Amino acid sequence: MKVFDEMTLPRILVVISLIFLTSCTMATAVPEIYLKQSDIKMELKKDAYGIETLYVSKDGKYMLTGTMGDVLSPKMASMRLWDLTEGKQLLMKPSLSKWIDSVALSPDSRYSAIGGWAIHGWQGNKASVLEIWDIVNGVLLKDFKELRGSIVSGVNFSPDGRYLLATTGNDIHLIDTKTWSIVRTMSSDYQKPPFRPFVPSMPYFSSAVAAFSPDGKFILSGGPDGVVRLWDVETGKEIKQFRGHKRGLMGGVSAVAFTPDGSYALTSGWHDDNVMLLDIKTGDEVRRFSGFESYMSVYVSGLALSPDGKHVLIEGIPLKIWDIQTGKGLTDLSYIWKGMKTASIGKAQYHPNCQYVLFSWSEPAVRIYDIKTGEEIAVLIGFEGGEWLVITSEGYYNASEKGAQYLSVKVGDKKYDMNLFYDVFYRPDIVAAKLRGDDIKDLTTITMQDAIKNPPPVVEISPISPLPASSKVKVCYKVKSTGGGIGEVRLFHNGKLIESDGYYKEAARTATEKTQVAKLDSKAIYEDMRSVKVKEKADISPVTTRTKGDVFNDCKEIDAISGENEISITAFNRDNTVQSYMQTAKFNSTMKPEEPHIYILSIGVDQYKDNSVNLKYAVKDSKDIEERLIKQASTLYKSHNIHYELLTDSNATKANIINKITDLSKNVKPTDSFVLFVAGHGILLQNQYYMLTYEYDGKVSDANMISSNEIVEMSKKIKSLSQLFIFDTCHAGGVDLIVSGLYDARMSVLAKKMGLHIYASASSIQQAMDGYQGNGLFTYTLLDGLNNKKEADRNKDNSISLVELGEYSKTSTTEISKKIGQQQTPLIINFGKDSAVYNLN
Repeated sequence: MKVFDEMTLPRILVVISLIFLTSCTMATAVPEIYLKQSDIKMELKKDAYGIETLYVSKDGKYMLTGTMGDVLSPKMASMRLWDLTEGKQLLMKPSLSKWIDSVALSPDSRYSAIGGWAIHGWQGNKASVLEIWDIVNGVLLKDFKELRGSIVSGVNFSPDGRYLLATTGNDIHLIDTKTWSIVRTMSSDYQKPPFRPFVPSMPYFSSAVAAFSPDGKFILSGGPDGVVRLWDVETGKEIKQFRGHKRGLMGGVSAVAFTPDGSYALTSGWHDDNVMLLDIKTGDEVRRFSGFESYMSVYVSGLALSPDGKHVLIEGIPLKIWDIQTGKGLTDLSYIWKGMKTASIGKAQYHPNCQYVLFSWSEPAVRIYDIKTGEEIAVLIGFEGGEWLVITSEGYYNASEKGAQYLSVKVGDKKYDMNLFYDVFYRPDIVAAKLRGDDIKDLTTITMQDAIKNPPPVVEISPISPLPASSKVKVCYKVKSTGGGIGEVRLFHNGKLIESDGYYKEAARTATEKTQVAKLDSKAIYEDMRSVKVKEKADISPVTTRTKGDVFNDCKEIDAISGENEISITAFNRDNTVQSYMQTAKFNSTMKPEEPHIYILSIGVDQYKDNSVNLKYAVKDSKDIEERLIKQASTLYKSHNIHYELLTDSNATKANIINKITDLSKNVKPTDSFVLFVAGHGILLQNQYYMLTYEYDGKVSDANMISSNEIVEMSKKIKSLSQLFIFDTCHAGGVDLIVSGLYDARMSVLAKKMGLHIYASASSIQQAMDGYQGNGLFTYTLLDGLNNKKEADRNKDNSISLVELGEYSKTSTTEISKKIGQQQTPLIINFGKDSAVYNLN
């Protein structure tokens, strides 16, 4: 009796394959991520399917990654572009693939090639996917529909960018990058098994691998037959063969690579304990690396050659870096298997600095390791929806708007949201410094591992009972220590900070008092920060606050507003390093609504006592912004309810600014709006932001600058629950990655602490002096956004909100700055509730 017809077995195998593949894909939705060096567990709270492959640009600035989708759902894979100098994601685009197997960047980092596969129908009909993207504009240029049948397992640009290699099964396709057309296809004569399930993750169903020679004249390839071939690029002819790897269903060549001078090649096999160094000219085997263990019939899955050609990382067990010349093993990185849910390495590549190696695993992360020490430098995590987070081994991180919400830190059976560490550990500047290879030990005072040893307290709010006839409401609460003590307590009303008792420690300015602002470049800033030595563990806290014991009870009287009122309270541990979960209570007030007012305070300083740092457009910016705000406010407020004050040059003293805030505080009510605009100089000293006042005479002092602490107190003093602070401040010492990263950290924490909106843009003094069409660039885009700009109305409600205005000005500033060669990206930070700025005419 005939049990199977000729189509039954393939269908059964496809079903088995899909079951296996689905289990692998589901397994890659890893519930936990480890920080290896500190052994911190982080639980994922958002889908983040595995990053399967990566490619680092030749200059080390960019990294391209490819993720897995889901075979049995509409979910497709995605391509992500990362900036490795700043430690952030730049671009995320969904792919046509279900599984991205390979990615590559063109030498000029303008184009990306994506190789993968998709499955259609219950029979498992598969389609190769090869996509070409213009990543500068985020546009798909070409989808090679003519390639069908097997996965596109490898993509590789030639050194001059003229050609692209794409491998499918036994075939190597040479593609012209000017026309994006296939020039020729080179194939081996290996006969595939007649029936086999389509499971890309199974190593014994290997496809061809290929690499260009350093001069771009030759191609080295390997395939399922175990033969390594050398091809001539121009003619497509096979020049010679190298043998020594196993062939067949359980064999094949897993990787090939040229040495930088093109004289030698390294090759590895899936199912044999062979990594060979071959002489290209003679065909002789020069050296063999061995001693690898088998995992799921795999001995070595790949090779990562150092850019200088001295070392090779062999992706096997053990996971080790080898000296190519001597054949001796060097750094053993096998410890990084610890905590993995899978032992599958997707891709490994050296950083061009020869100091780091990067790994993609079948988990939602790329890991970066120091080659000499084996230390885990950073982990880059990509979440669904385009969110992302980059975190160092110490716990300092950079993240997208919602990225930190999707991770929680696990300590035993307790979990703490990453957002609870925001004030201390959100440090884009430290992430960038770590990725550069800088020693950050003097820039940090505590690790996340140490911080969570003192857990945050818990907060309880007593029921709130407002009196119908009174605008005053009493709010009582209790804070209880859970072992870490009690530090700063913050109380918010409708998202806006109204009470707190914590202050950032004043900077020890002994060194910087003698340093001119014009010389405070990034090097001086970091040297200044490093000069602050932590003498005792008690000095770890960046914030000073009064002692509260283990239980703290307090009551505050607040001004209620008509309608819904939301009271939120959070507290920190004694070190002010970890925040408690925010507790919220709501109540409704029946008091009569009041007519809203808007108060505008605009400050601009061109002329300082130290005329060496004088500016050109700050005063004009402050006047223009005030006039435009007054005009547009008339679409929302009655004319007699629009109040404005202007302080410029010699009137913009510290005393005048603080006195003006005090005067305004006597009139501003919670239902009113408040806008503060500052144009002038801003500086960063020992982890704090300061705005310089007119009195600056060449030496920084409390008398001529307003600190972050004082800015917080200003915001608290002004009772308005809707506040916008705009800082268009110039950094005389220049703006680079260090300055912009630290600026981001300080402004973001400031906005979160105050619970309001901050627009901030740091520019160099040259940028400020150059300006753009008669204003500072950022102010120019703000004025444009305030000019009845329908393009800014993203939700089409005929009104421009705080969030919409900020996003419009950010996008415009970024685009214009690129065109004029300034590279300026404003920070738009929204922690307050969104509200209208003006209505469109």
